[in-house]
Amino acid sequence: MKNTIRNKCKQMDAFTWILFIVVSLYVLSLIVMLGFGVLNSLKYWVDFQRGNIFGLPKKEYGWCFSNYVTVFKDFMLEVRAPGTMPRNVYMPEMFFNSLLYAVVVSLFSIASQIMVAYAVAKYNFRFKNLIHITAIIVLMIPVIGSLASEVQIAKALHLYNSVIGIAIMRCKYPGIYYLIFYAMFKNLPWTYAEAAQIDGAGHFKIFSKVMLPMVRGTVSAVFILQFIANWNDYTTPMVFAPLKPTISYGLFMYQNNQSTGMSIPLKLSAGFLSCIPIVVLFIIFRNKITGNITAGGIKG
Repeated sequence: MKNTIRNKCKQMDAFTWILFIVVSLYVLSLIVMLGFGVLNSLKYWVDFQRGNIFGLPKKEYGWCFSNYVTVFKDFMLEVRAPGTMPRNVYMPEMFFNSLLYAVVVSLFSIASQIMVAYAVAKYNFRFKNLIHITAIIVLMIPVIGSLASEVQIAKALHLYNSVIGIAIMRCKYPGIYYLIFYAMFKNLPWTYAEAAQIDGAGHFKIFSKVMLPMVRGTVSAVFILQFIANWNDYTTPMVFAPLKPTISYGLFMYQNNQSTGMSIPLKLSAGFLSCIPIVVLFIIFRNKITGNITAGGIKG
């Protein structure tokens, strides 16, 4: 074992060593920051306010594990619809809104990209090249200043303050995952579909029963990545669904709000509490995520 490690070290060139050192320092910085945050989330607020930032909790205060219980029970955000009384939304409801938002929006977004990618990759029809080129151009050219018009459209179509409404608005195919799905379907042989056609299968059955199961590894990996991104997204719920705040939206509103009276340890506890579902998700599906991501791309 030692000889193997020694041989691998000898094979590493200067660039590899530099890259290894840079990545190691980056990972170390993340570990240090996480440890710093967890340590201070377990301190009593007086202990933190008196300057004990980098040390362990002092004996007269002890470890304050109750911060997490307090945050789960008392962390809340006040929302108010026009013409109605304000309503307090607590953390359990924010967790539910986050779960609903992350699952529904991810499913709608992925479904639209998969269907368009499959049609463009496997069927010959007019304007298919235009559809594909448009997806590439949209990725290259940033769209700026469209938020105000999107809000007006959402209100006009009664999609405002609705998770389903946000999911419908996310049903657009241009995106990096469209290109990934397109490459996957393009490389799949059509012989399986021809065999299914001989047995009397239609286009939808070929897509759902033959082609889609062949890329289920890619689909599941993309869904997990989309779920994590949507769980951490606070801007979209803040703009399009302010009456149904997610946990990320609630944390954003609290981070610089001095009027809430929430101490730094409690804010840190709320932040780490919101990360628990993502950590659990990664632990459960880490092999599927890393197993489908190789050489900078996702494979099926």
